[in-house]
Amino acid sequence: MATKSQRGPYSKGVARRAEILRVALEAYQTSGRQGPSLRSIAAAAGLTEAGVLHYFGSKDELLVEVLVARDREYAAAHDLTTLDGIWSALAHTTRTPGLIKLFVDMTAAAADPAHPAHAFMRRRTRALLGLIENITGPGHAWQGRILLAAAEGLQIQWLRDPSTDIVGDLRRLAAGLGLPVDD
Repeated sequence: MATKSQRGPYSKGVARRAEILRVALEAYQTSGRQGPSLRSIAAAAGLTEAGVLHYFGSKDELLVEVLVARDREYAAAHDLTTLDGIWSALAHTTRTPGLIKLFVDMTAAAADPAHPAHAFMRRRTRALLGLIENITGPGHAWQGRILLAAAEGLQIQWLRDPSTDIVGDLRRLAAGLGLPVDD
């Protein structure tokens, strides 16, 4: 009797979905501030827009999965248990304006509890606040929330004015809040 992992169509579908996600993440990493279109992602994946959506259900679900993949990639490339790793990851974001724009768009969309980004953003916020608390120690929850809110707001500022120093401003804010800024 065959198991799910041995079934051809199922494993091919999982692999195809992963390939579409890889293509979409790469498209957002290399795009400008406006980000790629669904049409361009579909073309790069060798599919139609409807073909892409078959694997993700909706464009918004695909976009949330792109952010999930981005976060996994950042966690693998930067030691997010250290301040240096967090600052490095934040600095890296300014080299991917399409991903910043996507993050800002999905952050705004997440205000709707029915939107696919809502649950993702809630989980992400809890995880980031946990990382901040692990570095700063307990008792700094409000400072962590302010730092996270500033990080999100500075990304919006950066989209309007790329001279915005996201990392420098956050380091100064952290110091002003009495949080450590260096390992």
